[in-house]
Amino acid sequence: MRLRKILPIALAAISAFIALSVWAFASPPGSAPDDDFHLPAIWCSHGAVEGICDPEVAGDGYGKTPTPLSPSAICFAFNSENSAACQAKQFDWNNKELAGSRTNEVGRFPNGFYWTMNLLIGDNTLQSAMLMRVFNSFLAILLLTITAIYATPFIRFALLGTWVSVVTPLALFTIPSTNPSSWSIIGLGIYWAALLSFLQSKEKKYLIINGALTFTTGVMAVNSRSEASPYLILVTLIIIFIHAPIKSLIKLDFKYSLPIFVGLIALYEFLTTPSTLGWSSGLQGGDPNRTKGELWFRNISQWPRLIDGSVGGWPLGWFDTPMPPMTSFFSFLTLIGFFFIGLRVTTWQKNISLILIMGAIFYLPLRILYLGFNFIGEGVQPRYFLPLLMVFMGIALLTLNNEPITFTFSQAFVLFGSVVVAHAFALHYTMRRYITGVSSGFTGTDKTDWNLNKDVEWWWSFLPNPLTTWALGSLAFAIAVFFVINYLRKPIRLSN
Repeated sequence: MRLRKILPIALAAISAFIALSVWAFASPPGSAPDDDFHLPAIWCSHGAVEGICDPEVAGDGYGKTPTPLSPSAICFAFNSENSAACQAKQFDWNNKELAGSRTNEVGRFPNGFYWTMNLLIGDNTLQSAMLMRVFNSFLAILLLTITAIYATPFIRFALLGTWVSVVTPLALFTIPSTNPSSWSIIGLGIYWAALLSFLQSKEKKYLIINGALTFTTGVMAVNSRSEASPYLILVTLIIIFIHAPIKSLIKLDFKYSLPIFVGLIALYEFLTTPSTLGWSSGLQGGDPNRTKGELWFRNISQWPRLIDGSVGGWPLGWFDTPMPPMTSFFSFLTLIGFFFIGLRVTTWQKNISLILIMGAIFYLPLRILYLGFNFIGEGVQPRYFLPLLMVFMGIALLTLNNEPITFTFSQAFVLFGSVVVAHAFALHYTMRRYITGVSSGFTGTDKTDWNLNKDVEWWWSFLPNPLTTWALGSLAFAIAVFFVINYLRKPIRLSN
């Protein structure tokens, strides 16, 4: 591969990694949803280890982990007025004493994510937690870059377009975190493209690399959250449906052994791991006095919030970091823009696949909400369905008949500007929330100043000042998106 081809890829990948890493340090450990469970689950995933985990009663879901991981350490959760400085007032990150926490011993979640993160634990609890965030950032960019390089041209176009259109801001916040949703998003967000490239590969090198990517991302998804397994089975069947002529299915091409094997792993995990989404019972917290008609009508009328929530319509973290309209508007504009550009080229297979995936995104949350007597905004969160949304966008941008999807300069300019602006404001608001704390809904005047260096209560001593860090993250993201959209505008050549 020539230097003129390698250089843009390298610059885009490095810039994307820098941007994700800035997001990793934009908030403290414990800021991801339910980190009072996920962090202790990581520390206890290898069982009893001196100084790391002391299971109080084997198998009961409770254990002792370092004090900074206890639920009380997440003092800012649900309270946006508390900056991350409250942690330093309550405990010392170097405290080696063990305190009671909830863990994953009863197997509420697949253990693969926790077990892998546990390998990164060192002597310092804070450094360990942050290393896990950077590792997930690196893993996402590494897998995405390799998959894009070895994908067929039309799949590469769809994969890169998907990640540009969907990641801001929820995926950018979740991927560099210690929440297992990180692997759901990474895994399923890449698996569909790796599998389709594998099935279309003719050369041995591409077959081996795409096969390895398919297996890796599939296993990552299966080992993240329980709902990722049925998602993966659905996606596998759809990708085979998109790719496979009837004749090849009848002949039982050896290539199908890999997705079948990954699908069986997913099926086993689904059948042996309790559902965290309440497929058959719903989630707790609803009002049983609500009528069937009330539940269905209200939730159907507000269902788009689950889509909008992935691109800025819902607060991040513990629902205490609302995004500004500049993020939600321009992120949604980017999503819709890419979607309609993708619909320029369709086939009946593509249309049926889109209907099936959107049907799942539509019906599953409504069913779970109905069973739990919940309304939209109670229990069910957009991040649970974000992986399926990424697959939906991937297929929307996919060409199945070798007819290229093209951007005009004006379209590319608007999409680039929209996603860059949305990202810059999302990162700024996220950092401000943890640096100084903010009044509810960001209505205060003294804590919403554009200058992140003003009234700093919490920040990392080894990083540049907050405003410089924000500028670095925003610029790095803009550079990565520029290279991607510039690539998407070029005519597709029918060669790897």
